[in-house]
Amino acid sequence: MTRAAPLPADERRRTIIDATRPLLVAHGAGFTTRQVAEAAGIAEGTIFRVFDSKQDLLDAVIDDVLDPMPMVHAIRQFPPDPDLESRVIRILTLLHTNIAGVAALFAALHAMPSPDIVPHRHGPKGPMPARLTALQSAVEDALAPWSAHLRTEVRTAAAFIRSVAMATYHPMFSDHITIEPEGVATLLVHGLEKEESCC
Repeated sequence: MTRAAPLPADERRRTIIDATRPLLVAHGAGFTTRQVAEAAGIAEGTIFRVFDSKQDLLDAVIDDVLDPMPMVHAIRQFPPDPDLESRVIRILTLLHTNIAGVAALFAALHAMPSPDIVPHRHGPKGPMPARLTALQSAVEDALAPWSAHLRTEVRTAAAFIRSVAMATYHPMFSDHITIEPEGVATLLVHGLEKEESCC
């Protein structure tokens, strides 16, 4: 029987991180490397050829969750949209999914801590301000085709959408009031006031 070729180092690291993330949400910091190995379909020892310790693996997953660059890439691959509201819905949906994922992970870590490891909430390696600037720039570019229809500069509109997404979807700020991206987009694009009926 021919053995499968080993994964390249970057792919192996990605596989382990992806397998660990749902385990963190389900078990908090109490997840085990045996669970990770089973979820990733690898030997447990393989984990420690990629990560120095369980603590190192936890930090890598947190870095990955906090990294905005996957959102940047996703925004830059958006398909065409027919109108501004559809584009804002697409942006908000992506931001909503990201915020919900980050909140779920940290809620699990808080609810199910482990005496063996401590979450280091330092975020991904590299300059975070530059990464957040890249996210802002991607949202600006996503809105640019409708710049002539905006009441404000594209830069301000993009920042406002990101701020509203955080205020609407983060459990710390949303006061447990759920508004779907479609509803938020309608308010953002058309405002709070009803249009006057004609005649």
